[in-house]
Amino acid sequence: MISWMQKHKKYLVVTIWISTVAFVAAGMIGWGQYNFSLAGGSVAKVGQISISQEELAREHKQLLDIYSQSIPNFKDLSEKEIKALGLEHNALNVLINQALLKNFALDLGLGVSDSEIVAEIQKSELFQRDGHFDEGLYKKLLQENNFRPAAFEDNVKNTLLLKKIASLFPQAITPLEQESFMLPLSLQDRVRIEVLEPKEIPLKEESLRVYYNDHKQDYKKPTSYTLVSVQVTPKETPKESDLKSYFNKHKEQYTLQGKPQEFSKVEKQVRQDYNSDRAKEQALKDYLALKKGQLKAESETFTTLPYGEDINKKIESMRVGEVLKPLPYKEGWVVLKLVAKNASALESFAEARAKIVQILQIEAQIKELKKEALQKLPTFKGSDIGLLNLDFKGNIHDLGKKPSKALVDYIFKHPYQEGFALLEGPRAVLYKVYAQDFKHQVKNTAYLQQMVQNLKAQALDGALIAMLKQRYKITLYARSHP
Repeated sequence: MISWMQKHKKYLVVTIWISTVAFVAAGMIGWGQYNFSLAGGSVAKVGQISISQEELAREHKQLLDIYSQSIPNFKDLSEKEIKALGLEHNALNVLINQALLKNFALDLGLGVSDSEIVAEIQKSELFQRDGHFDEGLYKKLLQENNFRPAAFEDNVKNTLLLKKIASLFPQAITPLEQESFMLPLSLQDRVRIEVLEPKEIPLKEESLRVYYNDHKQDYKKPTSYTLVSVQVTPKETPKESDLKSYFNKHKEQYTLQGKPQEFSKVEKQVRQDYNSDRAKEQALKDYLALKKGQLKAESETFTTLPYGEDINKKIESMRVGEVLKPLPYKEGWVVLKLVAKNASALESFAEARAKIVQILQIEAQIKELKKEALQKLPTFKGSDIGLLNLDFKGNIHDLGKKPSKALVDYIFKHPYQEGFALLEGPRAVLYKVYAQDFKHQVKNTAYLQQMVQNLKAQALDGALIAMLKQRYKITLYARSHP
């Protein structure tokens, strides 16, 4: 915890994990929807340990802080979207799992002394000046981050206690455990294959029409938008006197390093701004006239909107009859009114036919490839493609890298000496494994060893939490939402 805080000094978020994150996630309890605004200040009791409203609020805030730092644009989420993440219930689960472990520690006679808590806090560089613990700095940082010293020290105590429990369980992996995990990864197969290519299958027109009638709702035309568009662009060449008058009214806009500029040096920009403002004034008049039905203009229907991403998004969310206020467009402004919107028009059979042919052709080819593969499998010889292993990243017989990887994965996932795999295209590949060994040199062994250790820790953590849930009663002081 202390080392995590040192990396995140700005937020001083205290997180309590043990061994792996599994102690937080293992055996998550689905409590449903509850309101934790309770009399007495307790939200739950686990064995002898009560969980207070303050603890839940603090843990909830810590999870929010962690999410806000690790998820891009988290702060842009609405309150409803954040609530949907279920962080309050996750926070409660964290506290329940910790309480289970505290009960276990009590039964084992484990504890944490005040001197251990003090030593843990004092060794943190976060609270040190010139290499020595500074009590004033300690209190200041806690105050800035809305932590009472007693609550923070209780967190440190919990962390130390959980570390003591974790130390009771083996962290290292045994040679047998490592070998059991690594052995399948070192397996390599020597394989023969034969690639079956698809043939064109004649399709009956009647079958195409039957398919269309059964699936016509899948063939919708793109949404169409019928719009009245009024574009306003500067037309007149302004007089110099008008430009100077405009410049004098807006001098604060024309500065360089905080100093006002002379008209002659910014005349081009003034002209652009003047023209844009005049055009906007006219666009606002057109907007009001269009909104009141006083402006007659021709409409046009689009399935592909032409106005650019930002304006197109606004159009897509418009209601029929709505008029958008003037928006910058090209060299001027545009005012738009949505006259009609059709999102339910279906393609005719003729319009959908080519897509239906493609779907039914692939289905028919897959059926024929399966039949051909089953016929050839007992006697096929194929060509030797060498050794395959789970790390394979090449291109087999010009299948392409992705289909080649799919073939290798299929062979290793299915415990058959021979068979066939259907790949994209479609294509079928007959295969026969005629030799095996465990001589493949596994890469990233350090990473894999850490993975084995994490999996072992996760299994132990999960088993421990499951056992403790049977041993200690969990009571929630909460009422369901109506």
